[in-house]
Amino acid sequence: MRLATFSERARALFIDSIWWTLIVLVVPLGPSVEDIPLSPDALAATFTLWLMVAQCIPILVTGVLWIVWGTSPGKRALRLRIVDADSHEPMTRRQAVLRTIGYVLTFALCGAGFLWIMFNPRKQALHDRIANTVVVAEKAR
Repeated sequence: MRLATFSERARALFIDSIWWTLIVLVVPLGPSVEDIPLSPDALAATFTLWLMVAQCIPILVTGVLWIVWGTSPGKRALRLRIVDADSHEPMTRRQAVLRTIGYVLTFALCGAGFLWIMFNPRKQALHDRIANTVVVAEKAR
């Protein structure tokens, strides 16, 4: 099995970011402008809460897709899949959950967890290391 490159994974993440943006823009995740209190403290708290929710929902949806498909829509479009790092079997539900938790951490570090891909021999990002997974390119048919 060929490990996915940093470039392939970056392209898949870009594709995923398109549908994440649509979720954040289309689904009403926060209060309407009329409901936002006028005090600066309440405004800051409301904005912070909205930002956290807006970022977590796409990541959680991605985690569910990892459980169902074993990949994300972006990786699926590029024919990449996520497998156990040792056996190369499809990842387990437990690994998908751990990977989702790790994904939150990767993004909390401003995406720095993705940089590990360039220096890790198995091309694992932080969330891959936490879940013991790798991203591989599917064989050409």
